[in-house]
Order: sequence, then C-alpha cells, then structure tokens
Amino acid sequence: MAANILLAKCVGNTQTYGIRIEKRGDDWVSTWAFKIDESKAKREGFHKTKITGTFLPAPEYPGCPYCGGNTLVQCGCGKMFCYNENVTPDNHEKEKKQERKQESGSLKCPWCGVAIQKIETVESFTVKSGGY
Repeated sequence: MAANILLAKCVGNTQTYGIRIEKRGDDWVSTWAFKIDESKAKREGFHKTKITGTFLPAPEYPGCPYCGGNTLVQCGCGKMFCYNENVTPDNHEKEKKQERKQESGSLKCPWCGVAIQKIETVESFTVKSGGY
C-alpha cells in the first residue's frame, strides 16, 4: 500500500497541517491529519508531494486538526485548504452557516490569498502539496 503526506492549510487560522493519504484501489484516501510546522514539513520533503487522481476521505478521517473541517478545497494555485462551513478566516469561532455567508461572501486561499467566490469541492484533481 502506497502512502504519502500532503500539505494543506486551515481556512480559519492559515496554519499548515499534513494529511496522510494512502492508495486504496484506484483512489487516494485521506486517513489522518496532523499539525505541522512549515519548516519541518519542508525538511521532510512534504512540499514536493504531487498526487493525481481521485481523492476521498476515509470514514475515520478526523479533518483539519485546527477547525475540524473535513472537506478540502483546491485553489487555482493548485494547493489545498480545509473548508468548514462554520469557520471563516475572519472569525475562527463556530457560527451558523447563514451568518457566515452573509458576513464573508467568499473565502481567501490561505496559500496565495486569492478570494474564492464559489466553493467547489472536487474528488478528482492534481494536488501540489506546498511549495515554499
């Protein structure tokens, strides 16, 4: 069984975290997530990971270790960040989904800062893990 580590950032606090993924059949499945310092991630070479294919969460996947978001969004820059409908970059506290939509209107990619107006999650894509 092949396994890799991808890097993602929390949409709420922009902190980096690792996602352990493993190949199961034709799919890449996320099984675990953990906080990691960017310098350590770079030393470990996690920023070089590039995955192409179907990417799904395992039932036991705990989600982002900072906000609990278990949905991943890929920005146009090719990098991933968590999406938790109850958390926004401006307010890392849980709140009602409707209030979040009214207050923020969009999310900013914590990697490149681009505002994403429409949240689209995808299951099949090419992921660049980091790149500092």
